[in-house]
Amino acid sequence: MEIKRNPWISIADLLSSVVLVVLLLFIMAAIGPKYSQEVQRNLIMQRFDSDLSDYESSGQLRVYVDKSILEFTSVTFDQGSAILNKNTKTLVKDIATNLKKTMDEHPRMEVLIEGHTDPAKVKSVSNVGGYYADNIQLSSLRAANVRKDLLKHMGNEYAKRMGVAGYGETRLRDTKNPYSAENRRIEIRILWEGQKNVGQK
Repeated sequence: MEIKRNPWISIADLLSSVVLVVLLLFIMAAIGPKYSQEVQRNLIMQRFDSDLSDYESSGQLRVYVDKSILEFTSVTFDQGSAILNKNTKTLVKDIATNLKKTMDEHPRMEVLIEGHTDPAKVKSVSNVGGYYADNIQLSSLRAANVRKDLLKHMGNEYAKRMGVAGYGETRLRDTKNPYSAENRRIEIRILWEGQKNVGQK
């Protein structure tokens, strides 16, 4: 006796395969760009680490490849001042050169410049590199001044891709010595277009 095959079983199998393929393509489309961005950003940070190694050796800069952060570790600002010290001018210029080259290669790359202060209280409205009345304003002003110096070397066409943020004394690097110059710092964070800054608490 001849067994007749049900044609609908084959069609159901075919539809299941199509759905599975579409699902796999969707997953790859969702994960692929993020993975690609992480790989590119890692390569970018490794190049920064190599190109700026002299500043790392001298203790002026730390490159956190895993966090995508360039951190000024020198005495970047005097206490209560938003004016960059002279010993950071060359560093800013060399970072600008590297950022310009990298941002040209990666059109979706963006930069967030974060300012930080020690916990010394601002007693009155001051004007040292700009007006500020508290540490949040002072840290924002520091970040804005670094941005201004970077754009002076890079060109204003990069302005829309460079943001600033000020955190005051809320993210101390040296908690044992809160008034340490290390807490008066700038962090340059590498982001991708549309990426939210989660920050480091």
